[in-house]
Amino acid sequence: MAKKGQAPVMTAAAIKAKTGKDWDYWFAALDKAGAAKRDHKAIVKFLYTKLNVGPWWGQMIAVSYERARGIRAVNQRRSGEFSVSASRSTNVSLAKLFAVATSRRAEWFPKGAFEETSRTKDKYWRGKWKKDGRLEIGFLAKGPDKSQISVQSNKLADAAAVEAERAAWKKALARLHKMFGAP
Repeated sequence: MAKKGQAPVMTAAAIKAKTGKDWDYWFAALDKAGAAKRDHKAIVKFLYTKLNVGPWWGQMIAVSYERARGIRAVNQRRSGEFSVSASRSTNVSLAKLFAVATSRRAEWFPKGAFEETSRTKDKYWRGKWKKDGRLEIGFLAKGPDKSQISVQSNKLADAAAVEAERAAWKKALARLHKMFGAP
């Protein structure tokens, strides 16, 4: 079970500026509707159909509500599994970042078995990670000689696994960054 009372990602003023209502309003409306006993999809549907909240804001409000009520923890998906991401920008072209990252994996990847399942040049690289996990690596051009790599590790068991995976990927991305001569 998640820790009760986790603060929403946005302040009350920020959510009010974007939706016209603050967290007290949204949480009271969801409590009144019995949202704590509904699954995530049903909460989002209620926000959309009954309270006229668009899909993106419906997700934001639903996740914040679930965290505040102890239904979901930070980094936890509605399935109960956890995921974490890490990213790093570097001063090389997208093509070079993709080529080096995918062809010289042994030099920068953290320990763990990776089995590629798909890739699209200069866009993404996906596969099975460790025993039962999934890895999604995305690549994005930030300019002619600047690009970003983002790693998302999915199907983690718990919050402790999230922190261990986050630390491993931050170190791995630092090693990759250094492969391009960066400090």
